[in-house]
Amino acid sequence: MWRLADAPDYHFESGSPAKLIRADRAVMNRQARFKLRSGLVNSFTFRVSCVFQSKVPAFELDVEPLDIRISDQFNGYAFARFAVDDGQEYSLRAEYLPPARLIFAPLSRSQEKKISDLFIQLNEGGNLRMALLQGEHAEPRVYSVPLAGFAAMAGEVSSDCVRLNSASGKRNAYAPDYLTSEPSGYVKKGYSVKKKQPNDGLSPADQNSISAQEEQAGDQEAKEPEVHYFEPGGGTASIGNDGMPITKDSTNTTNTKDQDDGIKPLNDGAPMSIGSDGSPH
Repeated sequence: MWRLADAPDYHFESGSPAKLIRADRAVMNRQARFKLRSGLVNSFTFRVSCVFQSKVPAFELDVEPLDIRISDQFNGYAFARFAVDDGQEYSLRAEYLPPARLIFAPLSRSQEKKISDLFIQLNEGGNLRMALLQGEHAEPRVYSVPLAGFAAMAGEVSSDCVRLNSASGKRNAYAPDYLTSEPSGYVKKGYSVKKKQPNDGLSPADQNSISAQEEQAGDQEAKEPEVHYFEPGGGTASIGNDGMPITKDSTNTTNTKDQDDGIKPLNDGAPMSIGSDGSPH
């Protein structure tokens, strides 16, 4: 179930008489939170909240520590794939905070655009699927979040982010886009976070096989070129093995020879002549 609550930093500092305080702790900002517990030690929390100096909300994912691979914990960042139903799939970079907190913030311009587009899709409802990538030799950890009820809170979270951004001053420079682009080796080739469509047993399971068959048929047709017969007046004509243009008559003659039973015709030879002795030669 989705819940709307104050951001922890603001909730902790609210009512404080201190004058020197960070903007995100002084200006009210809230977060939409969804928590799912499927066992005693198996749970995750997904949040849509505000970050410092950004009008675009950020995503937070709290998982079990073992769900984040050791190399990502050592590097300080991880990558995950996001998709709402059958919509566009997005790859986002997350900053790692111990023990098992991932923050997908608009670090670069490209990631800011991805998060903004994904936030719009969250408002439309459906089901959000997130895949925390584990490398090309391991299956990703997949989390599913129903979006029913999120739209009622999205407007308030977005307005809080705009208000916090105006109070925090000018934004710092964006990070280069290549830092938020998913590198090779984070997931096996061809992986998609989208649900596989059920197969009715009649259509091929892999649609790529159809394309391969079509390409193979096209190659066979290319190996057997169309024959263009020679006609007077010019135009395209195919050349036979003898180096001469192919005509319909020559084709018929060839076919006749192929169908011959091996008996030599009587007139197949030199013209008959009469020798000096009067005998035919």
